[in-house]
Amino acid sequence: MRLRIEELTISGTTRTVHFQPGLNAITGAMSGGKTATISCLRALVGGDVNVVPELKGRTITGTVLIGNRRFRIVRPLVTTDTAKIDVAEIGGAEHAWRLPAARLEPGYDLTFRDWYLQMLGLPKVLVPRAPTDETSALVPVTINDYLMYCVLRQDQIDSSVFGTPDNYHKDIKRKFVFEIYYGIFSAKAIELREHLRTVSVELKALTADAKTLERVLETTSFSSAAQLQVQQTQAIEQLARSREAEQDLNRTLQEPATVGLRAQIAAAEADLQVTDTSLRSETATVARLTGLRDQLVAQSRRITRALVAERLLSDFEFHTCPRCGSDVPERGGDDTCRLCLQNPPAVVPTTALVSEQDRVIEQVAETDQLIARSQERLQLLRQAREEKIGLRAELGAQLDRLAQGFLTDQADRIRRFGADQARLEEQLLRIADALALHQRLQNQGSRIAELEREREDLISRLDASRHRNPAAAERMAELDHAFENTLRSFDAPRFEPRPGSYISRKNYLPIVDGRAFSELSSQGVEVMVNVAHALAHQLVALAHPESLLPNLLIIDGVSSNVGHEGIDLTRLEKMYATLLATTQQHGEELQIIVVDNDPPPIPGVHVALTLSDTDRLVPETEPQA
Repeated sequence: MRLRIEELTISGTTRTVHFQPGLNAITGAMSGGKTATISCLRALVGGDVNVVPELKGRTITGTVLIGNRRFRIVRPLVTTDTAKIDVAEIGGAEHAWRLPAARLEPGYDLTFRDWYLQMLGLPKVLVPRAPTDETSALVPVTINDYLMYCVLRQDQIDSSVFGTPDNYHKDIKRKFVFEIYYGIFSAKAIELREHLRTVSVELKALTADAKTLERVLETTSFSSAAQLQVQQTQAIEQLARSREAEQDLNRTLQEPATVGLRAQIAAAEADLQVTDTSLRSETATVARLTGLRDQLVAQSRRITRALVAERLLSDFEFHTCPRCGSDVPERGGDDTCRLCLQNPPAVVPTTALVSEQDRVIEQVAETDQLIARSQERLQLLRQAREEKIGLRAELGAQLDRLAQGFLTDQADRIRRFGADQARLEEQLLRIADALALHQRLQNQGSRIAELEREREDLISRLDASRHRNPAAAERMAELDHAFENTLRSFDAPRFEPRPGSYISRKNYLPIVDGRAFSELSSQGVEVMVNVAHALAHQLVALAHPESLLPNLLIIDGVSSNVGHEGIDLTRLEKMYATLLATTQQHGEELQIIVVDNDPPPIPGVHVALTLSDTDRLVPETEPQA
């Protein structure tokens, strides 16, 4: 993917730098600000802000070409990860964005870093922080990591490959970026690695839990599952025997003596209930007879009054009016009342009233006899009730004495049975809990074995997906060839007896004549190897348009420790010549920006910026606004 920086402007100054396709150079004295310029360029293409104090808080504006689309970017040089960056497309659809630098905020769905990933077509993936630990946390691959292969920094070019030996996590990112660029780290590999991490996390947790549980069991009396099963069987049998003996003891509590007494008590209570019923019935009978006698006496009194009235009033004649006292003349007949001239009613014969009076008197006498008999019976029932209550109390006392004596004899056995059963039940509960722990340990062992098999299978499949990709193997071979040819074109010093340079398949670092980068011992050689290594990646990417590597190479300190006399100068000239020839061969597809203290030793290089002690990137005395 073509990535080209066309212009850079620093606010508060008159400094505007224009870059062209091909090979560009930034030259000048040590204190002029060349490395500060590279810091601004890195910030312009999505890198972290790491600038000198003179630039902090300023704003840079630049034009960047990504593919065939040109963008204007305005970014403040602050380290705040939510600082807003403005991006506008020049021509085309003329889209515009205002994005936080590196951390999303509410209302935003994209960061400036992620915007660069989208524009460059770079995948947004998560990789393990420590690949050798499948349970390690996943971290994102950022635009900083992807551009690692595009920038050779001054403080790293003569000491390390992209500064990774001193930064373990950065070295891990470098390896993953390499695999992404060369098709080794595919979507399938990402899926397999995520599955591997899930399996490894579960496996690690289960293994730790199983070891802890095993240690706990070993320090207790429950370490043997077989012994626990034997103890469980014995405890169950002992508990069954204890319960059977308890049932036998309960049956002995129902002996004949107590049963007979209980039967007598039941009979006495039933007899007492019958007596109470008879007593209530007899009391009601006495009340009814007393009421009947009172009615008969009242009736007898009424008859007596009638007889007396008949005798005293039946022959009475009124000769004087009882109202006014006047004489009453004789009038009417013999059957007519002289006073009211009415015929008086027929008078009941006295003999009938007398007979009725005699009958009522006889009934009163009979009722008195019945009342006397009922009261006598009521007295007998009361006496019988008192006797039966006493009998019931005596029988109850006898039963209490008998039962108390029997229970006292069996109290120790009852307590012993209860204590034994409680102890056995508690023992069974402890054994069941311990056996459950053993079963859990067995289940964990089975699951651990299953996860280990799955982990081994995933590792095998992951290795197969990484190293059995023919296209990736072909590109790696091309990379080896490009690296060797570039070193030869630089006329870099070689080592015997194993000539030949290539990229290690183990750590993806350059090997020169059998020597690792850390074994080169010469800083000048390290510079040449780093430049050749970075340029080789660009050559492979240019040969494969589908490659994800951005076609931008920034080299800060191209002549560091190389030397400027004799053979060293010749080698420096060959380095420049190779870089220039590569950019000329690929036209506008590749941009290389080199930083050097001295002007380019060969013609044809576009010098984009020349700095000095008196003409620094940020002048000491800035122009007035």
